[in-house]
Amino acid sequence: MKQPKLNDLMIDRKGTRRMRAEAKIVRKVKITINIDQDSLDALRAMAGKSGASYQKLLNQVLREGLKKRDSADARLDRIERELEQLKRKRVA
Repeated sequence: MKQPKLNDLMIDRKGTRRMRAEAKIVRKVKITINIDQDSLDALRAMAGKSGASYQKLLNQVLREGLKKRDSADARLDRIERELEQLKRKRVA
């Protein structure tokens, strides 16, 4: 495969600034947790396949789980409001 010439490459300075700004916002905090050995083994196996560290993978799994929980809570709140409205209509 032919290598591109350096003169032909474009630098996305705006995109680079945006990525650096986002990286500054995300702050990592060191903690100590107890985790089941089988969960840790599974994370390490998944990390080995993807090439990422198991700590990054754990962070990703936590983030996705929290997003799902937030969306599930929002859905439950909406269903509860709709149920309340149906109850009021039935009584009226």
